[in-house]
Amino acid sequence: MNSIDEIIELYKRDVDVTLIDECLKRTVEERLRALQDFGEAIDQLRAQTAKAIDKSK
Repeated sequence: MNSIDEIIELYKRDVDVTLIDECLKRTVEERLRALQDFGEAIDQLRAQTAKAIDKSK
């Protein structure tokens, strides 16, 4: 085994393949909606964080 293979094996041990399988069971539209929902959650978190920072000043 060469060093590249060893590095790949190190990364693979930390990958949860069940999450990949679950994602691939979704349709493209479902995956895009999940991505959009995630983006909206991040936007809300950023807004709440900024609000909390402003209050602490």
